[in-house]
Amino acid sequence: MENPPDFYRIMSLRLSRALSDIGVNRWMVRRRRGTFLMIEASETIDDKLQGHDGTRFIFGSQSEGTTTPGLNSDIDTLFCLNDFNIMSSWSEWEAGRRNMLMVKEETCSPQHYLLQRIRHDSPEPVIHSRHVFHVVDIKGRLLYANTEFGNLAKKQAIENNWHYYSSGPSHSSSKMYDLVYALLCRSLPLECHGWFERPRPGHWPTPELLRDVKECGCFLVPDGYFDSRVKYVEWRISPSLIERTLMFSMKTLQLKCYVVLKILKSHVINPFLYNEGKLTSFHCKTALLFAAERLPSGMWTEHRLMECIVYCLKLLLGWTNTGMCPHYIVAGVNLFHGKFTNRQLAKLSKILSNIIDTHLAILACIQADDLGYRMLSTNIRTVRYSKGLHISINNSLCRWLSLYAFHNHQCDLTYTLRKTTDLTSEQICRFLVMYFDTMHEHAQELPMYLSNIFFINISKQILSIMASAGASFCIQNGCVVPRNILSLFESSLDTDVASSRLKLASFLVCYNELERAADVLNDVERRYDDSVQAVCACGRMDPLDTEHNKPLCTSGVVDIDDVLLTNKTALCVRYLRKEVFCAPPILHYEMVRGKGEDINHRNIRECVWMNWAVVDALPYLYYLQYLTFRGLGQQGRQLQVFNNLLNCFLDDNLRSHIYHPETCANLIGHCLEMGGKPELALQLYRISVGRLPRNNAAHWHIYRLIHGIEI
Repeated sequence: MENPPDFYRIMSLRLSRALSDIGVNRWMVRRRRGTFLMIEASETIDDKLQGHDGTRFIFGSQSEGTTTPGLNSDIDTLFCLNDFNIMSSWSEWEAGRRNMLMVKEETCSPQHYLLQRIRHDSPEPVIHSRHVFHVVDIKGRLLYANTEFGNLAKKQAIENNWHYYSSGPSHSSSKMYDLVYALLCRSLPLECHGWFERPRPGHWPTPELLRDVKECGCFLVPDGYFDSRVKYVEWRISPSLIERTLMFSMKTLQLKCYVVLKILKSHVINPFLYNEGKLTSFHCKTALLFAAERLPSGMWTEHRLMECIVYCLKLLLGWTNTGMCPHYIVAGVNLFHGKFTNRQLAKLSKILSNIIDTHLAILACIQADDLGYRMLSTNIRTVRYSKGLHISINNSLCRWLSLYAFHNHQCDLTYTLRKTTDLTSEQICRFLVMYFDTMHEHAQELPMYLSNIFFINISKQILSIMASAGASFCIQNGCVVPRNILSLFESSLDTDVASSRLKLASFLVCYNELERAADVLNDVERRYDDSVQAVCACGRMDPLDTEHNKPLCTSGVVDIDDVLLTNKTALCVRYLRKEVFCAPPILHYEMVRGKGEDINHRNIRECVWMNWAVVDALPYLYYLQYLTFRGLGQQGRQLQVFNNLLNCFLDDNLRSHIYHPETCANLIGHCLEMGGKPELALQLYRISVGRLPRNNAAHWHIYRLIHGIEI
């Protein structure tokens, strides 16, 4: 090394501190992992309740904690279909399963297998099939083509008018999400055995870690070799679960090294390559894995970060010069094959050599996440990060993670609740109990602190629905609402800042308990400060947009264990049809907003919730206050909350967080009606219809006013 060690030591400390500032630190890594592990469980439970026998995994940088806002990383989801039995030998055949035998031919591409269809009632090959995705090869074997899942994904996108993106085995409706379907191998393929047996220094992976990853297994993903003549029937080995377990075992310093490699890849190396091949994050991860195995543990310290990065770059440079980038786990694979030509490798070699020879000076010029500025301006003193020490970007990231988890969590619950549409109140209760039991079973697979958060939040939302449905039945039939239903309401209040409390207040208004309703509403107004983020699970909100376009409030300290951040989020308030009598009459019209052909113009997400009443929490708070203060004869406060409600529709900042603006307009219009201004109300309803002509309950309100019908 030409420069003295002090230069690398000082710059290593600066770089490490800068990376900590932009979200690559111990507690943020833990936060990311906890968030996405919980999302995995939530989505798997939702799939189970919808009758899909599969398990969700979220792989890649988001779940590993190896990304920054400037890297703009996507979210990689793998859906493992559990009804397949992938056999590496005949002894693994199971009766009643969709059995597939892994076949390896001499002509098979590296890392790839064929899948032969085996009978479900006898350990014999299937001879004939009319299945369009079954292909007979020259040996007469019935092989399973890898094109079925891609065709289904594309068909679904077309039917629902979604965007469709495809890259290799991944399919998605958004460039920020990748979904891969996969099958789980019961035993590790032969290509992976050598990795467990090869000699290594021994400090990493440890014998205990090797034992753990051996139980992970491998996936087969529908992705043929790029220049194979039979790539449509080839399935690629993917040890993603092994790789994630290895990444979860790494030190924070090693993850920082990997993040720097990805930053260089995205902002320096690939831009200089133009479109002549692309270095991928997986190439960078491979270099890190080999470096973690080969470098002694003492190298992975904060003041030697630059040396570790250079070592990884030299590994990449060596592979570039030889044209062979080995897979860390699967033997016989060249990760450069099909990615680069010899000329492109020569160009990549020059770029890597220049970065190494200039001692990573290019990092000072990185504008993404202000990395260069942070490196040059950061004090070299090391800092111990703790829960009490939060800087702006880390706090913002925590809030986005909480919002993303909460939003995903609510979307899953929303899709589950669509099954209750035609059920009686008693059947809804039984269904929710079943959901509760299923959720409890799968939550046990999470770490304890995540399991508790996940379980408690779901249970409170279930209690809120059960309480509201029970109270609605009592109001409908003129019964006294029993104490146990009130207890259910009280037990469900902390699902978020507002929604469950607003449902309680709404019940009290409908039950003519206005004084108690006023107390609940005043409590909600006190909790709903400027730091609260509205959350909509109806498909009208993309939480990734929130990360990039709507920065959340970054004041205060975020508790790392509060993964859902329920005290800073406000869900839309939704009423199932069995809860209708706990909602004001104006919302009854929202349950029949479809008029004529309107129902045919709903996408798949809108079909889930448009037969319910759904309203944003903030305008609903002001509307309920208007009803309450009107009933109590408090005209001054009634006028004040009406102005607040009107601002939700007129103020640009507030309106950007309203996801059901047509419902908000209908609430304002009804207040105008109650205030003796039907002409203004009619004008507002017509404006609403002009902006949203279909699936808008304002049509009914226009009809009412024209024919003199009051609510």
